[in-house]
Amino acid sequence: MSSRRTLILIAAALVGAIAAYALFTYVGGIEDEANDNAERVKIFKIVEDIPKGTFGDEAVRLGLIEEDVIAQEYRPATAITTASQIDGLVSISDLAANQVVVSNQFVDQASSLSTFSSLLQNNEVAITVSVDQIRGVAGLLVPGDFVNLLVTGATGEAVAAPPGEEGVDPAAVASAGVYAQPARALFQKVQILAIGQTRKLEPGETAATNADGTAAAAGTGTGLVTFVVPFEAARQIASVEGASFYMTLVARDYQPTVLPPLDTGAGLPGETDAQLTPYGPDGRPES
Repeated sequence: MSSRRTLILIAAALVGAIAAYALFTYVGGIEDEANDNAERVKIFKIVEDIPKGTFGDEAVRLGLIEEDVIAQEYRPATAITTASQIDGLVSISDLAANQVVVSNQFVDQASSLSTFSSLLQNNEVAITVSVDQIRGVAGLLVPGDFVNLLVTGATGEAVAAPPGEEGVDPAAVASAGVYAQPARALFQKVQILAIGQTRKLEPGETAATNADGTAAAAGTGTGLVTFVVPFEAARQIASVEGASFYMTLVARDYQPTVLPPLDTGAGLPGETDAQLTPYGPDGRPES
């Protein structure tokens, strides 16, 4: 009985082995047939992520790019055919693994440096104003920030009540003297393109860049401030006396709202029950 069971097990194992071999041979035959019908061509494939600015020959030397083959129908028309095609060129952006290397992923160094004009969209223009530490938010501004652009101007002598005339609000007279140069909102949420020659960062960049492509130092948030705006807005900015500008830094999610001109005849807000603080009578909400 024991010998019979052993023979049955041996036979079953042989049948299983034969079935597995047949299946393997069948699948392999299908793959071979598919490959015979598709011409295989050489490509260069990114095998590890390549940071922006990496030289092509360095990426090949470090093993970040390797030669491979692919069905001809899947090879991009701009795929490089020799590694020498990217010698001395740099990656124009971060390149992810498992991509076929194409010619426009690597460019010469001069072309890889983003110009200021490349940051302009939809017929925008760049316009520059000059501000000091006081009017430029104490140097805290950096390219990419948004500001409200205020303009100030003298309004003449303070209002005084005519002698013996009744009905003049003393608080209004006092506030008219305080507001010697009422500020008005020329534009709200204006984006800064550059501070000096330090331009706004592009997606994927980790350090500000000067016009000549060199890294820029931090803390240069005053002096020459360049905005990116439509041409009509630039014309209005250029029409204002340079010393009249005053900037306020706003959050990226700031929502512009309609603001009437400052009422210089009203009482001072800190002396008014409805206001008291800049945030209303209850003060600034806890964050």
